[in-house]
Amino acid sequence: MIGDRIKRKRLAMGLSLQDLADRLEGLQIKLSRAALSNYETNKSAPNAKTLWGIAKILNASMEYFVSENDTAVVLQGYRKKASTTQSRVEQIKAYILDEVEKRVELDSILGEVAPVDVPNQREIATIDEAEEEATRLRSHWGLGDQPIASVSSILEAKGWYVLDVPDEQGFDGMAGYVESSHRPFAVSRTGIAIDRIRINLLHEVGHAYLAMEDEKASEKASEKAATRFAASLLFPKDRVFEELGRKRNSVTIDELLVVKKRYGLSMQAIAYRLKDLEVISESYFVLLFRYFSSMDFRKEEPGSKELMFQEAPLAFIGKVHRAYSEGLITEGDAERFLPGFHASSEPTGRLLSSEIKRILSLSGEERDNILEAAASAAANVYDDTEVNISGLADDIAENT
Repeated sequence: MIGDRIKRKRLAMGLSLQDLADRLEGLQIKLSRAALSNYETNKSAPNAKTLWGIAKILNASMEYFVSENDTAVVLQGYRKKASTTQSRVEQIKAYILDEVEKRVELDSILGEVAPVDVPNQREIATIDEAEEEATRLRSHWGLGDQPIASVSSILEAKGWYVLDVPDEQGFDGMAGYVESSHRPFAVSRTGIAIDRIRINLLHEVGHAYLAMEDEKASEKASEKAATRFAASLLFPKDRVFEELGRKRNSVTIDELLVVKKRYGLSMQAIAYRLKDLEVISESYFVLLFRYFSSMDFRKEEPGSKELMFQEAPLAFIGKVHRAYSEGLITEGDAERFLPGFHASSEPTGRLLSSEIKRILSLSGEERDNILEAAASAAANVYDDTEVNISGLADDIAENT
């Protein structure tokens, strides 16, 4: 309903009711917080001018507020700092819901169906079993035991929506799925080191795949299981033993840096892997972390900026450009899906969906005439010596 979508957009932008009222006044629209609250609770509805003002302030189209394509999602494993206020939590959730809804809408426009390979949660009794589940998933996804070049690309290839939230200090990540299709999504914050983004995303995948058998298990145990799962996916057990051995009395920072650059996870995460697999002792693990703290590695590790991994989710961006190029959406739609979108040029031969519909509505004879004219034009271009490919090939052959 209109009110629900006004509230969601307002929260996603981090505005209070008073903030929205103040900005509307700047557009010569005077409304009290109570009136706006009535809109959001669907006790009353804004008129056209008021809705235009709200849309302008919330950077949305008028159509957004009257859309009936509400997407329900189930959230899993929301991770935040204890100091994060509830209003910030609601802002982040609203932003994520908006982004998921965009992806669902665009898939519908492109005619894409939900993937079959979606997570089925598996119950585990111990944190160690998270390791076994990670090994099973690697095999199921056909990843072998080699380094993962891009966590984002793997997830997108497996049908996940991968989202990034603008750098938010109180938020780390979230997992969930679209209720109607069970299509999963994973979220990480931006503005952090690549190694943290990678383990953040797989940590959220862990929440989607794992559930503790004991329903009374602490949240801390669930978090540890998800982290163990993520680290196991990034740095499989057999590769740990091959790279660093089965038993060590000590390791050097240089060794950890080599592994970090190869597998794309932090030295701290590697240290945890070594402890969990009993390659190093608990006492040596403590010494390592004392050293990390003394060097301020807990805030920023060396080598993070040199990591050669691409973790920007690109599938959605590609879909927006494809939908625009094929005439399924307008440039305004593309801007709504992807703020900052700018078409550098109109694609050659681009037909808007309305034009396609017009052509399809013509008689068979009229369509044949159009196709014949198009074929004739193409032949003329092909015969043009300036663009004749065969001629170009001959020129290249003569000069090689």
